[in-house]
Amino acid sequence: MIPEILREHLLQSGVWASAALLAALFTIRFLVGRALKRGEGFPPLVVRRWTASLRNVLILIAIVGLVMIWAPQLRTFALSLTAFAVASVIAMKELIMCFSGSALRTLSRAYSVGDYIEIGGKRGEVMDFNLLVTRLREFEKQDGSFNRTGTEIIVPHSLLLSTPVRVEGHAGRRVRHVFTMTFEPDANLFAARGEIEEAALAAYTGIAAGDSKRQPRASTGLETQSNPLPALTVSARTSDIGKYRLEIAFYSKPELVDEVERAIASGIGDRVHNLRTENKNAGRKES
Repeated sequence: MIPEILREHLLQSGVWASAALLAALFTIRFLVGRALKRGEGFPPLVVRRWTASLRNVLILIAIVGLVMIWAPQLRTFALSLTAFAVASVIAMKELIMCFSGSALRTLSRAYSVGDYIEIGGKRGEVMDFNLLVTRLREFEKQDGSFNRTGTEIIVPHSLLLSTPVRVEGHAGRRVRHVFTMTFEPDANLFAARGEIEEAALAAYTGIAAGDSKRQPRASTGLETQSNPLPALTVSARTSDIGKYRLEIAFYSKPELVDEVERAIASGIGDRVHNLRTENKNAGRKES
């Protein structure tokens, strides 16, 4: 007698329907995720995007389904729920703002997995996002730098409602990377700027050639259709304390930025060292 009453109570309360809905959604996620991982024709970036989108859609379906299943029971407590809703809005303000920010991101298509963005003073590559937060692989704080710091940061979507998002590059495309080098004023770097730029370009060319040998059919991220090597610029300035500062800017895919920067820095450092040596030798001859 008691088990039958308990079973009828469970059926009327919607417990079985809720369990069936959640089981179906978990099964769908498992099967689709397994199919995506086994799919040899899908690039990793596409698999990450579809996985994130599928998870968010299933969460929305679960929320809507559970609300519909439990709606009859909730009607009884309509008045109590009104007061509870007001208190919840006040207590869960940040959570609601995160959901609102997520809706704004979806409707505006502000960014996607693999894009390079800056939001709330944080810069990085979008690794994943859900209804509440976006996970970034952080870049250096220096403007124009795409060197990865090796850390991941979590950015709440509530920032999307109060802070503009700057998209610095899209997945698979090149970005403009900038870094600086500072030297003592013991050689005329302004007069030798052309030679220094040639040394930097030679190092830049070497990385492009080496990468094309490793991936002969793939884009190295250092070429364009109109120009096999995009413009690399070297600007000479002085610092506040009178030292020479070289600002180097070039285009590359983020995964090649660190390697290209090291090669260019080595080439420029070698050229500056030679200039200093030449100046010392010339001074000795004059004396």
